[in-house]
Amino acid sequence: MLRRLIVAFAFAFAAHVILAQAAATPPEHPAQPKKPAGNCTVSGRVVTAAEGTPLRSARVGLVEANVRKHPQVYATITDSDGRFELKQVEAGRYEFFASHVGYLEQHYQAKGTEDGAVLSLAPSQEAHDVLFRMVRAGVITGKVVDDTGEPMMNVNVSALHKPSEEEREDEAPGSKKFEMTTVSAGSTDDRGEYRLYGLKPGEYFVEATELGGGFYFPGQIFENGSERLLQEMGSQFAPLYYPGVLQTDQAQAITLSAGEEAQADFAMRRVKMVEVAGRVIGPDGGPPARSYVSLSLAGVRDWGGELAAGTDGSGEFSIKGVSPGTYFIGAGMRDKDKFYYTRLKIEVGETKIDSVVLALGSGAVIHGRIRTASGAALPPGRNNIRLQQVGEESGFVFGYNDVNKDGTFEISGVGDGSYSLLTLGLDQGWFVKSAHLGNEDVLQNGVQVEGGAVKGSLDIVISSDSGQIEGTLSDSEQNQPLAGVQIKAKPEPATDFNYMRNKTVTSDQNGHYLLKDLPPGKYKVTAKMPKASAADAAVKPESAVITLGDKEHRSLDFKLAVPKAE
Repeated sequence: MLRRLIVAFAFAFAAHVILAQAAATPPEHPAQPKKPAGNCTVSGRVVTAAEGTPLRSARVGLVEANVRKHPQVYATITDSDGRFELKQVEAGRYEFFASHVGYLEQHYQAKGTEDGAVLSLAPSQEAHDVLFRMVRAGVITGKVVDDTGEPMMNVNVSALHKPSEEEREDEAPGSKKFEMTTVSAGSTDDRGEYRLYGLKPGEYFVEATELGGGFYFPGQIFENGSERLLQEMGSQFAPLYYPGVLQTDQAQAITLSAGEEAQADFAMRRVKMVEVAGRVIGPDGGPPARSYVSLSLAGVRDWGGELAAGTDGSGEFSIKGVSPGTYFIGAGMRDKDKFYYTRLKIEVGETKIDSVVLALGSGAVIHGRIRTASGAALPPGRNNIRLQQVGEESGFVFGYNDVNKDGTFEISGVGDGSYSLLTLGLDQGWFVKSAHLGNEDVLQNGVQVEGGAVKGSLDIVISSDSGQIEGTLSDSEQNQPLAGVQIKAKPEPATDFNYMRNKTVTSDQNGHYLLKDLPPGKYKVTAKMPKASAADAAVKPESAVITLGDKEHRSLDFKLAVPKAE
């Protein structure tokens, strides 16, 4: 399971690199669409934060801000003196950052590892002498051995982080229930050694897990010989948290400073593990074709801590090497253009569980339709409907079904519970104006499924009549512009079912911000300094409530009381 996610991230990373390379390709290159000729220039240097040493071969890029699809991208590489220059850049607002192996990504005018400011370029503007001071990333490394001292290969090791209350503010309701979430993961080599890199300064908990499952994509299984044996036998070693304990509340945090390399070794414990087995029933009532089953600890979003197995021709599955605890067990399969998924919460003790039944396609079938507010045809794009469960089982997503040409859709197998409506993959500038399930307002009350049924069909109305809020951030004492301030707009009142309307931007080097493509409605807008230092943390956020109409542009300025530098 871990490698499945790593491969997915690798594909995403490869796509990012290809995009950056394409951005640096001359316009005449046949594989690269010609960019509009700009007349702005951006130049500067990339150095290390600690010594001020020039960094050669750092990647520096401009990515058009707040554009979901096909943003303008400009990129280059620093020379031996750490210098870079980006020419023929179009005027606009850009995310501006530098990256280098072994260092944390550094954003324009960032303090420490914060997000930094947007770079705003007027026509013919030249931004010179930009300086990126890159902070070295932290590393956690170590060795994993068995109870005889022999090295263990292919043990998954994860660095987990407990989100702060501030970090949880921006998370979807489905993510807020996770006590810890994985930020980095890797496997031990033939020496039993691992290395987790690219870590920001902070506290981490480290987990080591020997998994008994193979390498799974929905409908596919990839295993080598040793993985087949491990799946058949199951692990005999309990998952451990550093420094070698079984429970998260007994784990010891590792505190990393910038560029620090910490050591976390594990001596795995051989304990009694159990088997979780059962069968999966397909949507037609028979054994499903190419389905998979996964088992994950409740309360932990862990790339490396999920056990998995495929079903056989009879729909039966077996997951061995499961330690006692509270788990979610889920089954999924894809059939043509539909994806089915279901899951249960189970308690695993010291005895085998062999009667788990997972029925795909059971639960509610939700029929619905998307239409435009004006009655015009739907905008182009691969629109889809997704529902995310909130409450005790938060984070679970149903429905990846594409919308038909006439706007109709169907989501099958939705279990009882409360759900929020997720993004629809709409083109830039489009938004959900309203959503009703029967007479219920989905954006306020969500989709409620009871007794395997819903009341009515799901009617979704979309519009492009969005509004915007813009303004300036300044120091209340000296009236100087404040760059890199976070401005967050949240619906008022905020609920678990309208969080997708949340929007966050940062002010540019002139203290200007722009919140665009906002659905009409009432918002609480908050300006908050990033907590890069004790002085910044002491700056009180400022908020205002503003109501936005169709296509309305509102102005809203903020003044923050920033302490004078000593």
